[in-house]
Amino acid sequence: MDRIASLLRKLILLLRRDRFRSELDEEMAFHRAQAEHDFLAAGMSPQAARTAAARQFGNPTHLKERSVEIINFRFETIAQDLRFALRQLRKNPGFALTALLVMAVGIGAIFAFVDAALIKPLPYREPNRIAAVTETVKMMGRANLSYPDYVDWKQTNTVFSSLDIYGGGGDLLNLPSATLPVSSLRVSDGFFRTLGVTPMLGRDFRPGEDLPNTAAIVILSFEGWKKWFAGRPDVIGQKVTLSGVPHTVIGVLPQSFEFAPRGATQFYKPFQARGECDLRRSCHGLEGIARLKDGVSIATARAEMESIAAQLERQYPGDNRGQGASVEPLSEIIVGDVRPILLTLLAGAALLLIIACVNVASLLLVRSESRRQEISIRGALGASRSRLIRQFAVEAFILVLLGGALGVAAADGVIHLLTALISQFMIGRVPYLHGLGLSAHSLEFAAAVSLLSLALFVLTPTLRLPLQAIHQGLAEGTRGGGSRLWRRLGSNLVVLELTIAVVLLVSAGLLGKSFYRLLHVDLNFQPDHLAVVGVMVPEVAYPKDQNMIPLQRQILARVTALPGVESAALASDYPVDFNGDTDWIRFVGRPYNG
Repeated sequence: MDRIASLLRKLILLLRRDRFRSELDEEMAFHRAQAEHDFLAAGMSPQAARTAAARQFGNPTHLKERSVEIINFRFETIAQDLRFALRQLRKNPGFALTALLVMAVGIGAIFAFVDAALIKPLPYREPNRIAAVTETVKMMGRANLSYPDYVDWKQTNTVFSSLDIYGGGGDLLNLPSATLPVSSLRVSDGFFRTLGVTPMLGRDFRPGEDLPNTAAIVILSFEGWKKWFAGRPDVIGQKVTLSGVPHTVIGVLPQSFEFAPRGATQFYKPFQARGECDLRRSCHGLEGIARLKDGVSIATARAEMESIAAQLERQYPGDNRGQGASVEPLSEIIVGDVRPILLTLLAGAALLLIIACVNVASLLLVRSESRRQEISIRGALGASRSRLIRQFAVEAFILVLLGGALGVAAADGVIHLLTALISQFMIGRVPYLHGLGLSAHSLEFAAAVSLLSLALFVLTPTLRLPLQAIHQGLAEGTRGGGSRLWRRLGSNLVVLELTIAVVLLVSAGLLGKSFYRLLHVDLNFQPDHLAVVGVMVPEVAYPKDQNMIPLQRQILARVTALPGVESAALASDYPVDFNGDTDWIRFVGRPYNG
C-alpha cells in the first residue's frame, strides 16, 4: 500500500508540475524569511540578517534540484539521458549494430513451441485428471484393448469416474458426385463427457447410444461441418452416408476441439459393437481414456488396473495370457515423444542466449574502458553515483528494447516458417501447433529475458567504472589499459563464451549426423520408383474376407495395366510401417504360451 501511495503521489506531482515548483519556491522563501526574522530578533542589521539567512539556507538552485531528486521527480533528466544515450550509440554504430544483432539472435522462437506443447494445458476440462488406458503385452509397453476387456474394466474399477474407448480410422463418404475417404472415429457414448467437451451445435451422445442395433448417428468436427456442410446452422438432423450407411447428424464440435492421439478427425460415430472382432476378447483394436476420481493418482489407478488385468488373465487364460494394463497421463501420450526434442532445443536456445549476453557484456566492458575519462570528468563536475548508474541503465535499456523488439519480430517469422514446414498429416497429431504464434506466455518470457539482460548490461559498466576513484580516472587521461582484475574478467568471459559455443557446435554436429543417418537407413529393399496407394472398401459391401479376394485380384490387374507400371502388389500395412498387429499361433500337442 505504501508503494501504491508513493506512485500516486508521484503521478499527481507529474500532472501538477508547475504548481509543485511554485509551492516549492514559496516554501523555500518562507524558510529564508523565518531565518532572517530570527537574526533580526538577535540584534543584527537588516542587511547582515539577510546575508546570514542566505548563508545558512544554502544555494537555492542546488536545494531545489535536491528536493526534486528526493521525490524522484526525474523525468526531465531521464529524457536527457535518452538523448545522450542515442547520441552515444549513433557515434558508435559498429557497437550498436553488433549488440542489437546479438540480442535479436539471443531471443528466439523455441519457447513458443515449448509453451504450446509442454506448458499450455490440453483444451479439455481438468486435463490433469484425464488418463490414457490400454493393455500391455510383453513385446511392447502399450497395446490395444479388446471390447470385452473394456466392459469388464469399466464395471470392476473403483478409480475412474468414467472410462471410455475409441477406435477405427476411416470411412467412405458417399456423395452424389463421388465417393471419398474421410477420417472418422468410433467412440463410446461418454467419450466427450470424459474429455469435458460440449458440442457447439446440437447434442452429445446419450447413454446407451453406443449399444448394438441403435440408430446410426454422427457428430461432426468443426472442420467437417465447414467442409462438407458449408457451416450451415441447420445441419442438425441432416443425413450423411458413411460407408453405405445413412447417419443422422446430431451435433457439431467446437472449433478448438482436437483429439491428438487420432489426428484430424471429421466424423465421430457411436461405437455400437458389432462384427467378429468387436465381440471377441482376443481381438485387440481399441484404446481407452478415463477421468480419475478426486484424490486418485496415476500410480494408484495403474496398480488397480494391473490387478484387474491379472484377474482377467486367470479367468480367460486362452485369450488374455500375458495381457497387462497401462495407465498414463493423456498429455504424456500426446507430447511424450516430442518433449525431449523440445527441451533439447530450448537448452540450445538458452546457451545461445547466454553467448549473446556474454558478447554484449564483453562489448560493454571494452567500451567502458574508453569512457573512463568521460565518466571521471562527469563525476568530478558533481554527477552523483546514482546519476551515472541511471545513464548506464538508460543506454542498456535502449539496447535491450531494440534488440528484444528485433528478437520478437524474428521469432514470429521463424514460428510461421517452421509451422509451414509441417505437413497437414502431422499437424493433425500435434493440434497444439494450430494457430501457433507469439502468445502472452512467449511475450512474458521475452520480457523476463530482456530484464535479466538489462540487469547484466547495467552491472557490467557500473562495476568497472571508477566511480570511487575519480582522480585516478582523470590521471589516466585517455589511456585505455585496464587493470589486471578486469583483463582477467574479460578473459574469463571469452573462455565461457568459447566453452558454450563448443558445446553447441558439438551438439549441432551430432544432431546433423543423426539426421543424415535417418535419411540413409538401409530399408533392405530398393525404394526408388515405388508408389503406395491406400484403398478403402465399404464393410457393408464386403462383410467377409472371401468377398474381398475377387476385388483384390481386379485391383491388381487394373493397376498393373496402367501405363508406366511394371508390377503391383497388395499388403495390409505399408512397407517399414508398424501397426502392432499380432497373430495367435497354436501347435497341436504342445502347450499354448500366448
